[in-house]
Amino acid sequence: MSYKRDQQKLKRRKRTSAKKSFDESKELNVAVKTGKTLLGMKSVIRELSLGKLKLIIIARNAPKKVLDQIYLLNACLEDNPVPIFTSKNSSWDLGAACGKPFWISTVGILNEGDSSILKATNSASEQ
Repeated sequence: MSYKRDQQKLKRRKRTSAKKSFDESKELNVAVKTGKTLLGMKSVIRELSLGKLKLIIIARNAPKKVLDQIYLLNACLEDNPVPIFTSKNSSWDLGAACGKPFWISTVGILNEGDSSILKATNSASEQ
């Protein structure tokens, strides 16, 4: 079946809801500015051992040693383990999302502030 130029079928494009998409960098930036966050491996591991963190975000190119320590400490928290979200961004991009001019391999969220990063990471990890 051939259509002339004026008689072409119009295809409807799928609309994506803004709530379905998750902008990790934006949510992280809001959490850093309005909430309480920890930047860096040493401070995240220190607070993880105390059990005060709500979420841990790890860069995709974080060293294996860092990953092993965090997963081991998190496994020791049997009663209430902290959710760990592996970012799609590199450590350089994670630092830029936090508004810092250096690499950041791990970010710990103590209080998310005005950000909805906890809900968004839970829904992103379920998909």
